[in-house]
Amino acid sequence: MNVKELLGIKIIDKNGKEVAKVADLRFDVKTYNISAIYGSAGNPISKKYYEVDPASIIAMGEYLLISQTIEELEETVVTKIPTEDGTSTINQGLEKTVIDKEGNIAGKITNIEIEKDPFAVTGIIVEKAGGSFGKPKAKYSINKEEITTNGDYVILNKVIEEPKEEE
Repeated sequence: MNVKELLGIKIIDKNGKEVAKVADLRFDVKTYNISAIYGSAGNPISKKYYEVDPASIIAMGEYLLISQTIEELEETVVTKIPTEDGTSTINQGLEKTVIDKEGNIAGKITNIEIEKDPFAVTGIIVEKAGGSFGKPKAKYSINKEEITTNGDYVILNKVIEEPKEEE
């Protein structure tokens, strides 16, 4: 599953009540395990975020079903998604520049792949601009084991070969 399929889906509590919509996920930049899901509710002026424990996920499909209640989640409400050392959020990761091990730009992150069990980031989709009619020049699927560093930039432990131009 990729995160663009997950962002925006409704979170339903164990009593069948709509809680929020998935707004972001927090993950550890070393292990890539997802440590929190943030659901947003309210309007842009009075938006609030619920922090959902990934262990409470019952099912993830067209809806995210959780074993917590909205009353339990009220204890985790924040007005903005907090920052934590050693972690990143999906929204912070999208559009980051990816650099290969020779220092060349591989492209920008356009999507992030996740798996449900264990709930973790498994890889990234990188696209390099420059194609015709706004299409990417190249698109790569990068496994998390091929990532050396995830900071302001994502640095890979391999060289990305650009596809040869057809004559």
